[in-house]
Amino acid sequence: MIEIYARADAAGRVDIICKNYSNFIGIVDGYTEGLRYMIENEKAYNRKKSHGELGVRVQSSGIHSDITADTAISNVITREAIIACDFSGDVLEGVDRSEKYQKDAYTLRRMRADYELFNQQLCILGRNELRIFRGYLSGEKDISAIAEEEGIQYESAAQKVRRAKVKIKVQMVGFLEGIA
Repeated sequence: MIEIYARADAAGRVDIICKNYSNFIGIVDGYTEGLRYMIENEKAYNRKKSHGELGVRVQSSGIHSDITADTAISNVITREAIIACDFSGDVLEGVDRSEKYQKDAYTLRRMRADYELFNQQLCILGRNELRIFRGYLSGEKDISAIAEEEGIQYESAAQKVRRAKVKIKVQMVGFLEGIA
């Protein structure tokens, strides 16, 4: 999904957020963790490869270090670098695909920012409109359930959801394209 999001225009990004609203941040967090995992594994692989055969441990000094703590610290630093898109220091040292990783991190940051902006734009909806649209976005209610709850026809409920989505989409596209 990250590649699709990166290639999407502003309207397409809003559609992706709407379609995946209930688990969008979970998806972004999952990709962030996956990116961290790939970076750390590539660093470890390249480090071992530079020391000789894979799997052969070479003690380089008499100083004992806490490998578990070092790994945990490295994981946290890498995750924070991905979220902040700050790759200064040695975060990407020892990886071959640093440009791709940076590009993916920037896309993930944009996804987070777009999602936050989307949530802020929900305030342009009226109270009832917001309640209906949030129920639909979150997946708690489908159009049939909304129609039944509101005591209206299916088409009327679908139109209410469409209108709310259009309002949000127009507002979002204006901001995302810098013309609002």
